[in-house]
Amino acid sequence: MDIFLFLVSLFLNLPSESLLLVEFFLCGILILLAERFFGLAGLYVYTAMGVVAANISVLKTVQFAFYPVPMALGTIVFGSLFLCSDMINERYGKAAALKAMGLGFFGYFTTLLMMVMTLGYAQSSSFYFQSAVSFLMIPGPSLFLASLIAYFLGQYVDIFLYHFIHVKTGQRYLWVRSLVSTLLAIFIDNTLFSLLAWHFFAVKSLAFEDIFWTYILGGTILRMALSLGNVAFMYISSFLNRNKNPHVPSVS
Repeated sequence: MDIFLFLVSLFLNLPSESLLLVEFFLCGILILLAERFFGLAGLYVYTAMGVVAANISVLKTVQFAFYPVPMALGTIVFGSLFLCSDMINERYGKAAALKAMGLGFFGYFTTLLMMVMTLGYAQSSSFYFQSAVSFLMIPGPSLFLASLIAYFLGQYVDIFLYHFIHVKTGQRYLWVRSLVSTLLAIFIDNTLFSLLAWHFFAVKSLAFEDIFWTYILGGTILRMALSLGNVAFMYISSFLNRNKNPHVPSVS
């Protein structure tokens, strides 16, 4: 436990912009390690864990020097899920990528259900645990529904557009299919999630202006900028798997 408190203290002393880059590279490296040591199963696990982590992280807002208003976190983890999806699509095909999307939602729903059951037990002593878990999980149903709609549509577009470009280009132009599909999917996912989670499904709705500046504009621009880095991880993954037979996409 002490090591985690030490890491939190260490990270708190870093500029938020530096920590953002650390998180970006950490997510990319974890995905590469998951694929390297566990193959498709590792990418499935990362997807399920990532959906849970991203939906908790988004509850926190942070001020960055490059943006005038506080921005919601979860941006890096959400963006890494599209990287993970593209890697699955590239190496294992569209059907495997669609299964990863379903596993992500199942993982989040399972976590939410288990925590709701945990909160249902009468507290024996300290109220701290009950209030701490309640704070994280009370927004769960609205976030789950918003995430279900936005992430499904965003991932659906990403998976099918990536597959379509892959069919047309074969093993060429990896950067094109990765970048084009991800940029469009990010815009759809972030815009829909922000509007649904913080206005239409929220217990206390935020103003559209606040949602636009805090969640939509800043999050979309940042995730699109970082998606350029995702292309590099795609090429690293391709290099690490160069001795394996490449997936040949079909029209179906």
